[in-house]
Amino acid sequence: MMNVSWCELYIVTSFLKLLLCHAYHSTDFEVHRNWLAITHSLPIDKWYYESTSQWTLDYPPFFAWFEYSLSFFAQFIDPKMLEISATPYFSQSTLLFQRVSVIISDMVMCYACHTATKLVTDKRTDKKVGDLPAKLLLTTSYLACAGLLIVDHIHFQYNGFLSGIFLLSLVSVVQGRIVQGAVYFSILLNLKHIYLYVAPVYFVYMLRVHLFQDKGFMGVDIAGLMKLGVGVVGVFGASFGPFLPHIPQILSRLFPVQRGLCHAYWAPNLWALYNFLDISISKSLQLLGVMPKSGVHPLMSGLVQQSEYLVLPNITPLHCATLTLVLLTPILVKLFQHPSPDLFLKSVTAAALISFYCGYHVHEKAVLVILVPFALQAFSDVASAKSYFFLSALGTYSLFPLLFEIREFPIKVCILLMVHSFMLIFLKKVHPEFKLGLLEKFYLIGIAGHFLLAEVVLPIMLPSFQFLPLLLYSIYCSVGVTYTLIVVCFSLLK
Repeated sequence: MMNVSWCELYIVTSFLKLLLCHAYHSTDFEVHRNWLAITHSLPIDKWYYESTSQWTLDYPPFFAWFEYSLSFFAQFIDPKMLEISATPYFSQSTLLFQRVSVIISDMVMCYACHTATKLVTDKRTDKKVGDLPAKLLLTTSYLACAGLLIVDHIHFQYNGFLSGIFLLSLVSVVQGRIVQGAVYFSILLNLKHIYLYVAPVYFVYMLRVHLFQDKGFMGVDIAGLMKLGVGVVGVFGASFGPFLPHIPQILSRLFPVQRGLCHAYWAPNLWALYNFLDISISKSLQLLGVMPKSGVHPLMSGLVQQSEYLVLPNITPLHCATLTLVLLTPILVKLFQHPSPDLFLKSVTAAALISFYCGYHVHEKAVLVILVPFALQAFSDVASAKSYFFLSALGTYSLFPLLFEIREFPIKVCILLMVHSFMLIFLKKVHPEFKLGLLEKFYLIGIAGHFLLAEVVLPIMLPSFQFLPLLLYSIYCSVGVTYTLIVVCFSLLK
């Protein structure tokens, strides 16, 4: 059978990404340009205080150093991009530099896929499934992930190399290299704190594998725990040490709870359904004359802010944290009682899904966090493969509102269909018995009708109701995420 190297796959996917360089880019493009300017122009004790632009630095210190390292090369491309300014700066050289920097950083993802190849092929006992199908499935799941193409290479962010570090951590832990996996994960947390979603699973599993052992003091592998502690503390010390007097300021940037429960476009989770319920009840009561009529519901303002519910109780960060912990506890208990690499991987997927579903101010892009462990899990059994494919398709579709310009209309459709068509082929190579259930087929086919309604019919028929298509996206995709959450959690706990 023909074989291809990861270097070749990286080059091919990079050419695809280069074709997207001149597509739409969001305000995140200016966010990262401003971070280049901040880290290049100011001493480190000013980085987390600078507020000339509204796009202040709000990622952990390692990501700030990442921006600083990029700024070293940026000064030779266009020095003006490194000037701190309240107004956005744009040039073609800046565009190409930032686009190419994302593609180059994807080398980390390529290396992570290389390390994952042996793991996923070892999981298969079917000798007909070789190295090539595994590589191609890893490519569609990671290196050419549809969601990453939309978010990183059009919308603009740096999630690819972060997902690569996440994958390296998962592979290390599953292969039994606990300390290495912990160091990778600690680095990841100090690059982007959204991965705190799955930190409880890492903590419970890594603690448990060092307890009740045949060696060590009273069944505790003290030496192993010490190595683990040194690795984790060392990473956090290297990250926050230079900013020690400024940690309260950094934390205020990392956790801005004043932004409200939901983002401007509601992530497809529990709170999108909760918002819709409040809107539906309040409008019904207004029509019945029970409540005074009002204008646009506060939840439909399209602004990033704290909004009041008209009927249902308001939701606080404590409510979200409590609900997340309640749903996560049975999974953590089972993992502690029956620690195994496979259960660890499934627990990471479940934790990411629960946190996405119940979290406070969750961004729609956070669905990418779930897909990293889920794709690895998809190699283990056909049930996981079906749930992964289903969530990958609907998760990618939920990102469509990020690309709202007409010229991106065919691009996002082609990315969704092309990547998932290839993914389906490769999944069937890995799992010959792969077949979606009736409900899953019905839901995914329904995306076509929903897309025409949200993207074509409503903008033409009701152009003044600009938030309505976004609401439809949130609600439809929330139903799919709810279904996946139920399937994943019941499968894990049974």
